Amino acid sequence: QNLPTMRLAAHLCGCRVNEVLNGDDRFLSTLPSLGFQRVQINATAVNGVDTSKLSDCVPSFVLLTTKYSKLEFILQKNEETKPLWEGVLNYSVNARATTGGHCGGDGLPSLPPNVTMLLDESKGTGVLSKTYPAPPDEYDVGYAGGIGPSNIIDVLDAIRTSGKGRAVWIDMESRLRSTKDGRDVFDLDKCYECIDAVCKAKFFSHPSYLA
Repeated sequence: QNLPTMRLAAHLCGCRVNEVLNGDDRFLSTLPSLGFQRVQINATAVNGVDTSKLSDCVPSFVLLTTKYSKLEFILQKNEETKPLWEGVLNYSVNARATTGGHCGGDGLPSLPPNVTMLLDESKGTGVLSKTYPAPPDEYDVGYAGGIGPSNIIDVLDAIRTSGKGRAVWIDMESRLRSTKDGRDVFDLDKCYECIDAVCKAKFFSHPSYLA
């Protein structure tokens, strides 16, 4: 049976984020050949990143997104990362004439076409969000923070209301982990629980290739 190609997203932390933000693509350049189509930039202190000069990294980051136009880059959008994501948004206004910035059709600041944002005020620590803001007109967003098998339907209902028909996504990790045989592992059983819940709620049809 020919199964669908798995879509891979690389979640970068620590030194790998510092490299990308400083324009160093030696590691980033290896990802497309490994099948990765999306790259999430977790530019927060809890993820081991030097956040003291995020605004200074905007030009080099934007240039990398242009160089790797077939990759989708995902920025965490929260208060800590504001110097980065706000800087990328405003880069089009400040330097679009000479450095490849981007503006929306209405002249408002917008992200490069292959950059999106992940709304997660928990900064990857798995704290459930209290609100799910509507996606801006200028770019696409995903939602994260404490989502797992026990609450995924409630979260999706809230996001569907906020999204107003826009295509969005969710990001999960902390509540998909378990301790098994004394080891902290990413638990595929919990992934399947989420898939079953989503399909039973008729958000999607159950994949034929999953039992």
